[in-house]
Amino acid sequence: MMPEGNVSSTPSNRNRGETMSDRRTTLVGSVTGPSAAVTGAVPSAPPPAGRRRGPFSVGVRLRWLGVSGWEIVIHRGRHRRSILFDPYLSRMPFTDAQGVTEHGIPLRLDPEAVEAVASRHLTGAPELILVSHGHFDHVADVPQLLARAEWQQSRVRVLCDTTVSNLLAAMGTPRRRLADAVVVGGGEHLQFDGYTVEVFRSLHSRRPDYGYFAPGHRLVPPPPPSVLGELVEGNTLAYQVSVEGGPSILLMGASNFAEREITGIRPDVAAVPMTTTAAVHRYPGRLLSAVGNPRMLIPCHHDDMVTPLTGPAGPLRASVSEPSVRDLESAAGPGSRVVAPRHLEAMDLVAALT
Repeated sequence: MMPEGNVSSTPSNRNRGETMSDRRTTLVGSVTGPSAAVTGAVPSAPPPAGRRRGPFSVGVRLRWLGVSGWEIVIHRGRHRRSILFDPYLSRMPFTDAQGVTEHGIPLRLDPEAVEAVASRHLTGAPELILVSHGHFDHVADVPQLLARAEWQQSRVRVLCDTTVSNLLAAMGTPRRRLADAVVVGGGEHLQFDGYTVEVFRSLHSRRPDYGYFAPGHRLVPPPPPSVLGELVEGNTLAYQVSVEGGPSILLMGASNFAEREITGIRPDVAAVPMTTTAAVHRYPGRLLSAVGNPRMLIPCHHDDMVTPLTGPAGPLRASVSEPSVRDLESAAGPGSRVVAPRHLEAMDLVAALT
């Protein structure tokens, strides 16, 4: 999904006469680090029926990789396991001299940056890599990660649609990794050891003119891509990871959704993309209402997508759109808390939800 500006969202479910401080709390960087806990939090309202209430017996941490990328780390005693979602670490230039994203802009991956982040910040070989769709800022670095020498003794499964599977093949993903890919289309509810993954059909965000970058499908592996526009969308998917004894997390890769697909799910945590919303009716308020106003809301896909993850922390923090955080806060329902993530810093979800 491409960043194309932000607009204020229409608040949802606001009671007349209710103040903003009655409804929500915004936390910035207060649940980061190995032993962090939420500070200054307002007690949340009782969660809607269907959402787990805790207490949680399994530790779960969430690390923002920039754009819509995440690492989920599950702690059971001393044993740690991880899942990646849309891990895009190259953060390559994606606009021309006029600031426009064009089909023919060259792919300029940054293998050194990918390896630096993977070796210094990721927990280890993930069990799963979940991919929302085929655009460069979601899939471009997955082949390199799958080929890492340090991960070759581990089985890593990719969940993705047919288009992404074929793009991974075109980009030189090792054959044995392709054999482990799990092609999904939405509607699947998959059981893994200690957690489940639900897959939902979703939608890509829209520019103010109602279009978007690089739609399309690849039903067979294409030639190796060399420009941004050759990494086409395919079908956009969303995922909910539910940890047994721990929280459930909704992961999305675009600022849009198929309302009838996700209405009634009740995640504890929602990672909410916050790019262009002008053309999508009442996003994100309609989204949050559909999923029951999760207790913890984390904005994402609201950075500039190019500031290096391996550089100083100051420029990375400055790359984040603060208006996007405020837009999500304005849409938050009773009992929801907005937590602004920081690049590569782990958030303790159990501490945040307790």
